[in-house]
Amino acid sequence: MALSRIEGQDNLYVGGIWALRRSDTLTEKGITHVLSVVGFSPDSLKNFKDEPWSEYGKQFHHLLIDIDDVDESNLLAELPKAVKFIDEGLRGPRNRNTSSASDHAESQGGTVRDGSGESGIVDEGLERLKISSPNSTAESTGAVSQAGGVFVHCAAGKSRSVSIVVAYLLWRYPNRFDANVVPASAYGNVSSKKNSGASAAHSAKPSAGRSRSRKETAEEAVELALGLIRRTRPMAEPNDGFMQQLALWWEMGCPDDVETHPLYQRWAYKREVEEHVAVGQAPSRLRFEDEEPSATATRAAAAAGGGGGGDTQLTLRCKKCRRTLATAPFINKHVASGSSKTFDPRQPCPHYFVEPLSWMRQELEKGELNGRLSCPNERCGAAVGRYDWKGLRCACGGWVTPGLSLQRARVDEEMRRNHGAVGQGQGPGLSEFAKNMGIRMPPGSGRGGGNL
Repeated sequence: MALSRIEGQDNLYVGGIWALRRSDTLTEKGITHVLSVVGFSPDSLKNFKDEPWSEYGKQFHHLLIDIDDVDESNLLAELPKAVKFIDEGLRGPRNRNTSSASDHAESQGGTVRDGSGESGIVDEGLERLKISSPNSTAESTGAVSQAGGVFVHCAAGKSRSVSIVVAYLLWRYPNRFDANVVPASAYGNVSSKKNSGASAAHSAKPSAGRSRSRKETAEEAVELALGLIRRTRPMAEPNDGFMQQLALWWEMGCPDDVETHPLYQRWAYKREVEEHVAVGQAPSRLRFEDEEPSATATRAAAAAGGGGGGDTQLTLRCKKCRRTLATAPFINKHVASGSSKTFDPRQPCPHYFVEPLSWMRQELEKGELNGRLSCPNERCGAAVGRYDWKGLRCACGGWVTPGLSLQRARVDEEMRRNHGAVGQGQGPGLSEFAKNMGIRMPPGSGRGGGNL
């Protein structure tokens, strides 16, 4: 299985480096662009005519992304360049001024048309995909794009190249893999053995109630796209690290600029922390999430729109002095492992795990790997939790890295109504609400009290 065509209207192929030696086959299949996700020597790789790639490869547009097939590799940073190369290969270069608005309209819940104008395909979910049976052949799924063909390969055509193709499918056709639109079984049995337990927790059909956020549907979207690839390439199996990065790619909205996105910056910082912890050191750089304006806005919007809390959001306060410690955008959910034999799953977890916040600065700047968290109120100073950069295990069995925990017994939980921006005290919140109702607020009440 050296060369596999992805079902659909695009002339898109995935495979291993062995297929790159079959120059005649690539030409016969209309391949015009080759994306290599593995490093190789152009002079040592030869086709079956004993011609080196440096010679016979001149007939193809070629992009090389040299990345190792390990969990720690940073695939995310390469995705915008990769998907653009694939799209230009399939549809030809597009005018930035006329195409930018339509490129990602579908990712915002709209539709996307390819660059061929009236002949463009409007993608509105599974019904327009032209795939009806898991046994259907690639050639029966629609016409091949006239612009060209793209072959994406790595060493074996199993992990790196498949990950790139998954990223392209999510970027180009988001409605086809949105769990709010299509059922989880749309493309057959997509779950690998190692992910079967996690996939069972997902719904088998789109939610009948509210539309779930991209964060909530990320794993399902990646599995759906992977399922489509497996229909013609059953061996497709990205490593765990790539699967997590692809889920984040979907959650971010498949942006053109990954490295400036708040979610990417947070993910990159977590990797940085892990590198320091691996050598027994606390991180040399501290990132406080409530001091990052873009991250705060992104998290607040996600908490308000897709957190499942409806019109209310959770706020944690010091039980002794009632000082606000954390709000919903900075409280992390963790998954109980079920390995704890003493914990009653019917009881709430005894810990709230949170992001590093600015009130922790004095403690975290000590450079220790672990320690205690105290209320920042100088008149209080009560112990409210603890931290460990190496990670903490909750009583429920869940493991969180890095671990910054507020103990449930030492905080008060308060459910607050959503009035505009969550946790920022700005925008169309209480002040705007009072103004509309003709209520005069006390002096200074309109100013924000921080990003918590």
